[in-house]
Amino acid sequence: MSVSRAKFLQTLGKSIPGLAMGGTAAAAQALAEKLATISGPITQPAVAPLKSGGMEFLRHGPSDGNRIALTFDDGPTPGVTDRILDELKRRDLRATFFMIGQKVAAAPELARRVLAEGHEIGNHSFTHPKLAELPDTRVVEEIEKTQAIMHEVLYHHPTWFRPPFGSFRREQTGILQRENLRLVMWSVDPKDWSQPGESKIAETILTNTKSGSIILCHDLYPQTVNAVGKILEGLTARGFSFVTLSTLLANVAFSSEKIDS
Repeated sequence: MSVSRAKFLQTLGKSIPGLAMGGTAAAAQALAEKLATISGPITQPAVAPLKSGGMEFLRHGPSDGNRIALTFDDGPTPGVTDRILDELKRRDLRATFFMIGQKVAAAPELARRVLAEGHEIGNHSFTHPKLAELPDTRVVEEIEKTQAIMHEVLYHHPTWFRPPFGSFRREQTGILQRENLRLVMWSVDPKDWSQPGESKIAETILTNTKSGSIILCHDLYPQTVNAVGKILEGLTARGFSFVTLSTLLANVAFSSEKIDS
């Protein structure tokens, strides 16, 4: 089944009372169930596709200015994301959170808190699959459903997309162009998803971060949360400034030809 974006959002608004007023977790769960009934992508106006290799895979920002971007994937996770937010708020620092659509539906108030406290939210797909292994119709569905739920629940249209596992084919970048999304990867990876221990997570980040670094973490496990304070203190002591991705990459020229792979 395929429906227009306008009709899709209109149907959601009518079928899920409370969302227009901010909603509740129950309303957001109902929204997720409604999204699950859509078996195909939300149709968009036709656009000229990008030729293969038409969008950069950004991995780092400018090396001047001593600015860095701390990013968290796979949330929002109650009991984890909120603790990370507490650490950031205590120091008045900013980060970027790449959220999974289904998890936004399950924890809408936590997602709203991220925005309310000045952080940025990006699209990290709806169910966290390996997108490079999927047909384009499924990739479109994963991206557009997440855009739709963030629009409806958070009144937010993400600018950035990060593919789960970093799995994305060059020829799929035209899909992002339709949603006005830019693709970003990372330059520092402590592999905190493997839970190597909070000391190892902090050590890897503190050792490898430099000006312009985009740091990958996951707001999934207590080990990451327990390492965040040491990471923030250590990088701040070295003079780094924590900014959102949009701030870090504000003056980066986005090529329509080149891919940084």
